Amino acid sequence: MSALVQLRIGHAPLNKHLHRINCAESAACDACNAPFESVRHFVLDCPAYAEQRWSMRLRLRRDAQSLSKLLYTQPGLDAVAKFVATSGRFRNTHVVPSRR
Repeated sequence: MSALVQLRIGHAPLNKHLHRINCAESAACDACNAPFESVRHFVLDCPAYAEQRWSMRLRLRRDAQSLSKLLYTQPGLDAVAKFVATSGRFRNTHVVPSRR
C-alpha cells in the first residue's frame, strides 16, 4: 500500500525523486538509461518492465495508458499493485541496517 501512495504523490523510491533529495547520483533510469526514472516512466514507459506491464494492459485496456486511471481508481490501483510486485523494483528500498 505504501508504494501506491508514494507513486501517487511522486515520492516513490525512483531515481528522479531520489536524485532530487540527494539519495541517488542521477535521475536516470538504471534499467533502460532514460534520462528520468519518474513515476510515469516506471509505470507506463520503461521497456525493462514491458512484460509486467502487459497484464495490466490486458486487464484495463485503454485505462492502462492513463496514469490518473491507474493511480486513482480501484481497478487501476489493483493493477498497479500487481505490476509493482511483479516488477520487483521496490523490493530493496526498505532495507533495515544490520546491527553490529
